[in-house]
Amino acid sequence: MRICYFADGESIHVIRWCKYFASLGNEVHLISFKNVAIENVQTHFIDTGSIAVKGGNWKVLLKYRKVKKILKQIRPQIFHSHYATSYGVTGAMCGFHPYLITALGTDVLISPQQSKIYKLLLQYAFSKTDWITAMSDHMKSAIESLGVNPEKISTVPFGIDPDVFNDADRKLIPGKFIITSTRNFEPVYNIPHLIYAFAKAKQANAAIHLNLIGTGSLQKEIKTLVHEKGLDDDVTFYGKISQSKIAEVLNQSHVFVSTSLSDGNNISLNEAMACGAFCIATNIPANTQWITDGKNGFLVNINDVETLSSLMLQAIQNFDALQSVAIPFNKKMISEKAIWSVNMKKVEEKYESLILKK
Repeated sequence: MRICYFADGESIHVIRWCKYFASLGNEVHLISFKNVAIENVQTHFIDTGSIAVKGGNWKVLLKYRKVKKILKQIRPQIFHSHYATSYGVTGAMCGFHPYLITALGTDVLISPQQSKIYKLLLQYAFSKTDWITAMSDHMKSAIESLGVNPEKISTVPFGIDPDVFNDADRKLIPGKFIITSTRNFEPVYNIPHLIYAFAKAKQANAAIHLNLIGTGSLQKEIKTLVHEKGLDDDVTFYGKISQSKIAEVLNQSHVFVSTSLSDGNNISLNEAMACGAFCIATNIPANTQWITDGKNGFLVNINDVETLSSLMLQAIQNFDALQSVAIPFNKKMISEKAIWSVNMKKVEEKYESLILKK
């Protein structure tokens, strides 16, 4: 197959898709507003200037003619955008088929609620698609609420690579209790909330340590907050690291925490579950589909610092008992619902069927 993705080339999710389908022997192209190089993938950069993480990048819509020109050169059998509001809308304007959009979370859960213009643009983009994938059922419902035919939408969780994320090399450090977050430093992931809760828990238990894996626009603010709380020696900033290194850190962690305000499907949570960390996450649909509160993890309301701090301490005090229930439960759930290669096989089969219909 000759597949052309239209997406953020710096996104770990996009890189995974491109590399995976290239590894199957397909000719894979990526058109992106980010200038990147990906092994075995032919990349095509369109310069739009700076792209704001928080959105409002209307100027990208004006680049659809350049995208269309590149498509004429590539002549792909599949044209697939990731992220519905920017790449998805711009891709829809090209009039190419088969055309697919993968929604990633904020694009369908938050953007159409914030702006009528976003809502109208999404309705337009989805009307031009041959297939839409959502990372979770609650995202699928959000897309359906825009008036999209449910038969065009499939729930396809991205899932994890079990060769990377597993607990085969799990080794906890004696004398320490390690808490880890792998969420980026953007407003939606609410890392300051985690810092406040950790600082409070630290007052009750000096043995706890916090790992922060990620980067983002709030990095300076978060580092300043850690310093102001006197936690410089108690928080490790890893920055952006490889998938294998993330797995290594998770395998040394007792607890994984996600304080996200919104998520499509919390893949970071799946990775932590696979590595055997006990999970605490916000009480949002992306997490409730994976965590049964008190059974295989804890759920906490958004911005509830007191409760999050208390749950961290509960996890320390009852760690072995909690893990005796959580670990087998999580292994079963991951194997049934969250294996990357299994879920991508469904995508491959859909690609082939769309090509035959063309």
